[in-house]
Amino acid sequence: MTSKLITTWSAYDNAVQELLDLSPGRLSIFDQDLSPLRLEVAGRLVALRTLLSAADYRKQLTIVVQQAGFVRQYSPQLMNLLAIHSPTLKIIHSPPHLLNLQDSLLIADDRHALIRFQHDQARARLIIDDPLECAPYVQRFAEILDAGGDPLGPTTLGL
Repeated sequence: MTSKLITTWSAYDNAVQELLDLSPGRLSIFDQDLSPLRLEVAGRLVALRTLLSAADYRKQLTIVVQQAGFVRQYSPQLMNLLAIHSPTLKIIHSPPHLLNLQDSLLIADDRHALIRFQHDQARARLIIDDPLECAPYVQRFAEILDAGGDPLGPTTLGL
């Protein structure tokens, strides 16, 4: 059980990879637009593919974003995963009343978490192997998910 304060973007980036390297069975993400998580980086895509490709019905990747534009425009690999692995992968555009939330959550298996306190700053808390410490963040993610939102589809609709 460890908990560590993170204060730089490079340390935050390393912490994201550390969480993904734990090979979680369930991953929950809440972020403004996913850009700081850099999920399109090769090593992270491998971790996400591994999670989604497992033949285990309990495997799940749920992402809630406040602004969906970045995901639609700059995350083609993630959108490809959505096309292949739906419903194991869900990406939800949060409702407008959640736009005032400033934090970011990355939760793995309800026992590991990376919590960024302000979406435009690197200050974050990394929690490894501590379900009790993660419980309030797991609850917060559940509340965000319960608020609703619009699921993103793997294809862009147009005329």
